[in-house]
Amino acid sequence: MARYTHTIDNKGRVIVPAKLREQLDGVLIVTQGIDEGFLAAYTPEEFELIKDQILNHSSTGYVIRKLKREVLGSSTVCEFDGQGRISVPAFLWDHISVKPGEDVCFIHVFDKIEICAQSFYDKLQEEDKPLSEMDLSSYEIRGL
Repeated sequence: MARYTHTIDNKGRVIVPAKLREQLDGVLIVTQGIDEGFLAAYTPEEFELIKDQILNHSSTGYVIRKLKREVLGSSTVCEFDGQGRISVPAFLWDHISVKPGEDVCFIHVFDKIEICAQSFYDKLQEEDKPLSEMDLSSYEIRGL
């Protein structure tokens, strides 16, 4: 797990960090993230699990309909090109307010890769409360 920064080219492509590409099979499913300002990228297998969980819920509830619309409806298959880049549609870059020539941050968080504007990530780090000031006791995570 790590964090990497790359620049979006003028065609909306971005290099997937080599360390991440080594763990992937040439394709990512990129979609809107749950948190504002983030995209989420999954392996096809992981995305299939998420899709199945969402589809197993009744569509009568607003939250499930919104998940279907925003997570499933915006999902895009992004295959690596010969240079290790993926082409992300403009509507997804717009979702996180980035344009060609700007840097994006790839954050590998075990089951997915989060992608956000580098400027957004920097601002989040400045404004967000540090973990040392958060109450983590209810999560029962040993070793922290």
